[in-house]
Amino acid sequence: MQISDRQILAIVDQYFPNRSADYNDWQSIVMSDFPTSSSVYSLSMVQYCISYFSGGASVNLSMVLYDGKHAVGVMPLIAHKNNDKRWLLSSNGVEIVEPLFKCNIARRVRKKLERQLSDLICHLATLLSIKQSQFVNMEYFTISSWHLVWAEKSKESFPTYHLLVDLSLSIEDIRLSFRKSYRPLVNKALNEFKIEVHEQVTDELFEEFRLLHKSVSGRATRSIESWDIQKKRVNSMESFLITLSDESDKLVGAGLFNCTKSIGEYAVGVYRRDLFDKPLGHAIQMKAIETLKDKGLRWYEIGQKSMATDKVTPTSKEISISHFKSGFSTRIIARQHLIIDYE
Repeated sequence: MQISDRQILAIVDQYFPNRSADYNDWQSIVMSDFPTSSSVYSLSMVQYCISYFSGGASVNLSMVLYDGKHAVGVMPLIAHKNNDKRWLLSSNGVEIVEPLFKCNIARRVRKKLERQLSDLICHLATLLSIKQSQFVNMEYFTISSWHLVWAEKSKESFPTYHLLVDLSLSIEDIRLSFRKSYRPLVNKALNEFKIEVHEQVTDELFEEFRLLHKSVSGRATRSIESWDIQKKRVNSMESFLITLSDESDKLVGAGLFNCTKSIGEYAVGVYRRDLFDKPLGHAIQMKAIETLKDKGLRWYEIGQKSMATDKVTPTSKEISISHFKSGFSTRIIARQHLIIDYE
């Protein structure tokens, strides 16, 4: 049976009749002082995910959560079809995150909203014939009450490991924690190439970045609209771009980084294949760490530490990239995941 967007949204309205994704209310939550708040909670990242999956079908179910007329939380949630044309529920294209609540929310209000969201997700799973979803606990150092509720229903749980840089350390101490072989390579690249941090980008520069990514990948990996959203994130100070150029000002590498009030994240990196023997990535990581520290952020999440024992076996390329990133890390955390069977 074909399910329309209107039918899906009607179910959401049953549970949250005053549903809204009002920008100001959303921002009032995500701009609060959270110790570890991922960019997955950014409204523009929700829009990016919707764009990314627009080739199939995608419906934005994300909402501000209210206690009466007061915004107390946000929940990023989308319904989208995978390559097999089957519906999935997620916050980021893969799994469902915990709702983000204001720190001072009353416990009873939090539990009520979490129960409504849980019931909604189960109802949507039935409507869309979704057999299974994956959940993740995004908090670095604690398990949310939301995650514990689902953990009691889970078919399976498993960890992944993530590489962080502690930005409360001095730049000198961070550099000393680098893999020993990296230290001279960082200096070599900084001396050999022109490196620039862009907190605003022109259409021309971002197009050059996109075309380099297309050239290195061998194909266009996603829609122009998704790139446009990333460009807007840079120009709205939610991301920044670091570029490396050679002596003729030709772009040879670039990295895109997301920012929240507390953490930075490595989003996209691309480097010319004919210069893979050069330490391009080393220079960009060093400059990113300096930039994030200057912004007063607490943590930099470089990426996942891929291991042969991961639930989804990583490719040799993923293990190689993970090994490179781990040379900059000062700390590794475990992030918890759940598989929920709805049947």
